[in-house]
Amino acid sequence: MIACHIIWRYFMKKKYWKKSMVLGLTVLSALLFTGCGKGNDKTDTTAGQSSAISQTDAEVVPENKTEKSEAGDNGTEDKAFKFVFAEHVANVEEQAPQVYAVVQAYMKEHPNVTIELQGTSSDDQIRNIKMAAQNGSLPELFWMEQGGAVEMANEGYLADLTNEINSDQAFVDGFLPGMLDSLKIDGKIYGIPCELQSNGIWLNKALFDQYGLEFPVTYEEFIHCAEVFRSNDIIPMAQGAKDTFTAWAFENMHCRYGFFDHIDGIIAGTDKWKNDDYLKFYEKLADMRDKGVFPDNVTTMSYDQSVEAFLGGKAAMLNSGVWDTKKFDQSSLAQSVYYWWGPTFSDGTGNQNVSMKAPAHPYCVSAKVQKEDPELYEVIVDFLKFYYGEQGTGIIARDNQSIPVTTYDGEIDEEKYPVFARVMEKMNDDWESPAACPDMYIPGQLINQYRESMIGVINGIYTPEEALQFPKPKYQVLLIQKPLAPMNVCNA
Repeated sequence: MIACHIIWRYFMKKKYWKKSMVLGLTVLSALLFTGCGKGNDKTDTTAGQSSAISQTDAEVVPENKTEKSEAGDNGTEDKAFKFVFAEHVANVEEQAPQVYAVVQAYMKEHPNVTIELQGTSSDDQIRNIKMAAQNGSLPELFWMEQGGAVEMANEGYLADLTNEINSDQAFVDGFLPGMLDSLKIDGKIYGIPCELQSNGIWLNKALFDQYGLEFPVTYEEFIHCAEVFRSNDIIPMAQGAKDTFTAWAFENMHCRYGFFDHIDGIIAGTDKWKNDDYLKFYEKLADMRDKGVFPDNVTTMSYDQSVEAFLGGKAAMLNSGVWDTKKFDQSSLAQSVYYWWGPTFSDGTGNQNVSMKAPAHPYCVSAKVQKEDPELYEVIVDFLKFYYGEQGTGIIARDNQSIPVTTYDGEIDEEKYPVFARVMEKMNDDWESPAACPDMYIPGQLINQYRESMIGVINGIYTPEEALQFPKPKYQVLLIQKPLAPMNVCNA
């Protein structure tokens, strides 16, 4: 048996990339706050992140069940366990198939364990989780946006997972650099990223080839391509600005205008959001709007509609992230879809080769179950080790073409999953990445305002100068505070 396993590992490792998947992801301490893709506040279509419970469910969460039952062929008595796993997509099976598949696989191996998957939209998830925390009805395991999770940890609502994680070195070693630091406060781990958060721009190579265009690198090349597409009635970049959370790729661009050069000072109260670097960033958003990069109906286009426009060949580019990988592999565009970190800027600040390969929002465990039902808590920990272990990672990556936060040593069928193969190659490039997305670095209460400052410029609601008024005066005190967790970022 051992010999067979060794042989299997040999052949698996001969053909793929192993633990260097994210060379550009420096071992950094990733912080505090948020929103991402995944979620991030992503919509129901964001297949990469988890979902919350409905309004009703948040108020009445099924009680933990630890029941006696006869289980197993050996006639021994096992306990039956049940817990709720609340995700941030409405239909987990369809919108987060990798999560659904891992849950089903675990229950198949552990017939005495029932995992009740509950799903709702990310906005409702955040609201419901906060409500459930207040009334003592938190689900046992749940997704939460980063900023809210930090606040909940400080308020004592989240289980401290440190001992259970750090006592298993093999488990720790399986994670990519920095992933277990993303919700670490005072050295304690209160959550594990649900996925690798990677935002960017999707490109339809067939349309670029049709009009004799190379993939852009610089902002000037990007605008040239946009002008060519616009003159041929092709939407240069599909953008669902009706949904303010779709600011993903613009956050990447903000990193190239010194977001991390200023943000620590802004949080400490020694710097201001109104600075020359940030002004240049907002001016670029206005320039993209004025030069027709976005659809004519950008203000009313939803995220779902932007994806449909891209899949339908009506748009050459799409602002999104890796959560759409499987969807594109299953489409007629599979051979033509590529992933891009977005343009570099000649007037930018600092390193322009900045990617986004950072931890997404975390899965957290209720402190209540840790204190009141230690046996059920052990079951949940066991599930997490399955989820992030070799079996779960294989289900996530190999079977569902999602980007894991753990190392994947297996093969990728490039013919069957060409988009996934190209995305994984992108994850392995040498571009640097901050330890967290910008919207996960600022206090959770300000995430929507930050997104609105960008989307507002794209929609023509704000001028660049008006966007610099973020945050609104009454919220300024929320930004000027001591970070809740230490974080080092690359010189973006």
